[in-house]
Formats: sequence, structure tokens, C-alpha cells
Amino acid sequence: MPITPSHREGQSGATAAFMTDFLSAWGFRAVVLAFRLGVFRVLTEKPRSPEETAKLLGLDPKGTAFLLDVLDCLGYVSAHAGVYSPTEITRHLVPMVSDGVPYFEKIVFRDWGGLEDRLRGATTLPFEPDEPRTPRWLAQEWRVFQDGMIALANMNIEEVVRETPVPASAGHVLDLGGGHGFYSIELCRRHQGLTSTVLEIPEMERIVRRTVAAHEMEGRVSFRAGDFFTDDLGTASVILLFNVIHSKSEPQNRKLVERVATAVEPGGVVVLLDQFAAPEFGPLGRAFGSMMSLSMYNNIGQQTYGLPQVREWFTQAGLERVTTRPLDSAPGNALVIGHRPA
Repeated sequence: MPITPSHREGQSGATAAFMTDFLSAWGFRAVVLAFRLGVFRVLTEKPRSPEETAKLLGLDPKGTAFLLDVLDCLGYVSAHAGVYSPTEITRHLVPMVSDGVPYFEKIVFRDWGGLEDRLRGATTLPFEPDEPRTPRWLAQEWRVFQDGMIALANMNIEEVVRETPVPASAGHVLDLGGGHGFYSIELCRRHQGLTSTVLEIPEMERIVRRTVAAHEMEGRVSFRAGDFFTDDLGTASVILLFNVIHSKSEPQNRKLVERVATAVEPGGVVVLLDQFAAPEFGPLGRAFGSMMSLSMYNNIGQQTYGLPQVREWFTQAGLERVTTRPLDSAPGNALVIGHRPA
């Protein structure tokens, strides 16, 4: 969690600003270690001293004491009479993001380790950014990637499902690039009689089927291997485009929205979820959207897009009543919703 300088510290101006950013980077490394080493897990079981924590996890007691003090500074644990307990925020985060920590760690420390070379033009992408087919650029790391996507979904899924309009007559959802299938599962759980198909690359089948089975939704959420740029999409009452456009070029996205607008049934709805560097979303939201752009540029030569740009894709494709719904649960994220005329 961000460290807020005291009034006296804040008087140092530029120095305080720079040190806050530096400490935030340092702090995130400590938080990742606490998740990975199991520190948060054992502390949620009961309050423990540094010595007990170290013994349980096979860690050095002195270093563990230093790590716990850092986590106390950051607001993840609190100390009392020599023992440490997780704060309420940490208790909330542990089940939500634990499995996704390797993904966040990968982005910040491994992927961005090559950002300087990418900016200098010393490295090139292993594929063409405008290739017409869905790239297999994550084939060797789908498990890590999808665990991260599930962690992000855990943060916003209740609000996303609540804010996604489903027509009363809707029978089927088409979830394009739906990854883990979690959004389809929760939409079908919320709307009786609704079914959904997750259209994804073949590498995702095992993950989707495992997630669907874990939620006992096999009869209502199915998987279909395919390419949403070239394969027949069929028709659906609701079509989801969640976390797709930031991995595609503008020509690809225009083509995709056109295909989706044709595939959605009359009276149906298209719902897009993505990140946006929009100043109206506040400093945290804008920063997340902006850093996502830099991250996507670094990894695959893509970016996040502007809300006016995406709304134009929708209207140019013939969708009407296009609206935007920022997500309170996920700063920088928003739904863009468009309706096909009945």
C-alpha cells in the first residue's frame, strides 16, 4: 500500500515524491516475497512472532523480523507485543490474489527488465503486431497468465456481472477470448437459463474446463477452440469482449468489433471490458491505464486505447446507445456497452 509522507516529510517536495516512488517499488518486492514465502498465509492462521514465523517457513529469523517490519510500514501487517497479525486489507487480499502473484511479479520484475532494450530498439517482437490471427505469444506461460487474470477478475467480478446488461429474452452468451471462463460462469449463475460459450485458442481448453468443473457449471458453460478473427462466430444475445483489445492493433480491433456487431442478435448487447488511461477515472485509474499501455508495448507492441476511440468503433459498426461504466472495484477499468437495434 502506498506510503503517505507526513506533513514534515512532504515539505521536501521533489525529494519526497522521488523517494515515495522508490519505496513503492521496494515495497512491492517485499509484498511479493511475503506472498511467495507463505508469510501472509501463516499469519492469517494466527498471530505469530518473527521467530515462530521463520521456523514454520524455514526462513532466517533475523531477516524475517526485518521483512515483517517492512510489511508493518506498508500496512499489510500490524505488530502488538512482539507478534504480527495481518491487517483486514491483507485478510481480504490473500484469497483474492495469492495465486496471481507470480503474474504480477513477472510483469514488474521480469518483463520490464527488458523495457530499456525495447525502447532503444535493441529487441524485436517474435511476431508481427498486426498479424491477422490470435497470437500464441503466451503459449509457454498460460498457467501463470491465467492465474493473474483470475486474480484481477476476483477484484471486479461482482461489479462487472452486476453492471453487464442481459436482455430478458437472452439465451446465450459468446465470451470471446474469455480465458478462464470466470465471467461466463458468474453471469450464468446470476441469470437462470443463460448459457455461455468461451471461444479461445486451443491452449486454453484445459484451463477453462477445469475452472468450469470447479464451479459445477459444465451444463451451462462450454468451450470452443477457434480464432475470433477468422472463424464463424455464430450468434448470441450477449457478446463479451473482456480484456481483448489491449492485445490487438487498431485495425484488428475495428475488424473485431465489426464482426461482433454482426454476430450479436437484434436487440442483443455487446459488452467490452478493458483498461483506459482516462483522466476522468482519477489518478490511480489513469496511472493503471497508462502503465498498461507501456507494458503491452513492451510485451507485444500493443497498447490501451481511448474511450472516445472505442465508442467510435462501436458506433461505426452500427451499435447504438453506446455507454461507458467505469468500475469502482478496478480503477482504470471500464465497461463499454453497445446495443444492436431490434
